[in-house]
Amino acid sequence: MTIPRHEYRLELDAMPQAPLPLAAAAVRIPSTEDADALAELMLDAYRGTIDYDDETLEDARSEVARYLAGSPMLECSSVWVADDDRLASALLVSLWPSRSCPIVSYVMTAADQKKRGLASLLLVRLLATLAANGHGEVRAVITEGNAPSETLFARAGFRRV
Repeated sequence: MTIPRHEYRLELDAMPQAPLPLAAAAVRIPSTEDADALAELMLDAYRGTIDYDDETLEDARSEVARYLAGSPMLECSSVWVADDDRLASALLVSLWPSRSCPIVSYVMTAADQKKRGLASLLLVRLLATLAANGHGEVRAVITEGNAPSETLFARAGFRRV
């Protein structure tokens, strides 16, 4: 059975704030060199959730490779690095070519780091960065029943299309 996914949209023109600065020790822009760490984070973050379908680490590596080979907007994306230097959370954005606008491609937080507000911080930073760079809107696609993502995006002002 396929679980439906819904598109969400947020207009950015009403967001005057400047991008939040990157915290030197915790948040940074991801790079292609993070591919393996992103795959490990993806598997850990999605395991046991509505979006998990018995994927393996190899499946996650393939998914990250597809993201990086597409239209990633790494300069607007960000990762939260834990004290032990592993990725604790990531928010990856792409250019959605058919809509000519940014789309949040992945929001991932390690299982042991959830409910700390890391994804919220990364999303706020993304929205400010996109607005400062002149983007008028951003989209996301969320699996129906993914309550953490539905709540995260609703709190940020996204509305289902």
